[in-house]
Amino acid sequence: MSSNPVPETPDTPKYQTLVPYIDAENPDAAHEANAAICRKFPVRRNLFLLLANSPGLFGPFMGVLYAIFNGKTRTIPLLEYQLVVLRVAGSLDSEYEFEVNEPVARVHGMPAEKIEALRKKSATPEETLKHDFWTERERCVIKLVDEQLATYTNAEETILEAQKLMSNTDLVEILMVLGVFAIIARVARALKVDSDGEIPGLDDFIRVGVTKNARDPHRP
Repeated sequence: MSSNPVPETPDTPKYQTLVPYIDAENPDAAHEANAAICRKFPVRRNLFLLLANSPGLFGPFMGVLYAIFNGKTRTIPLLEYQLVVLRVAGSLDSEYEFEVNEPVARVHGMPAEKIEALRKKSATPEETLKHDFWTERERCVIKLVDEQLATYTNAEETILEAQKLMSNTDLVEILMVLGVFAIIARVARALKVDSDGEIPGLDDFIRVGVTKNARDPHRP
């Protein structure tokens, strides 16, 4: 898999990104370690090629992402982490983040009506939660996300409500996932990360690269 950007020609548009992606095939010395990480990733992700501009922070940040992707290290169920991510992406109007994560949710069984409800940036919390397909715990997770994005904190009663429905481990992990993907959404929007475009075999990569844990329903 080559991580080189598509060469510019009169027939191909320029990238819109405001910060150039690193050249993962021919990096300078300062970015070689990050380029190696990008080359090992099975699919090209423009976000990673952009974040790789940071020689020191990219590797540790990817370690956090890999821990979230991996059902052996992530405590909350896969579709709960995706509920957080899609709510963040929709609320912060990050088309890139939604584009990358929608297939993850879909492949692992999130119903289409939930995905569409999370996509609508203009929907108020009340409009989103009016649907009867949300469970009580999902409603609580959405409320946690919405309050954080609106106020950068949560009301004490919201935390107490959450603690009735989930463990402290789950609560902390949900807020950590929220924070990580809020960073990604904001960077992607601010620096105008380009769409990754169509990726052949993406669904198969998702099944292997983003895994469930024992708390997830396992479909045959």
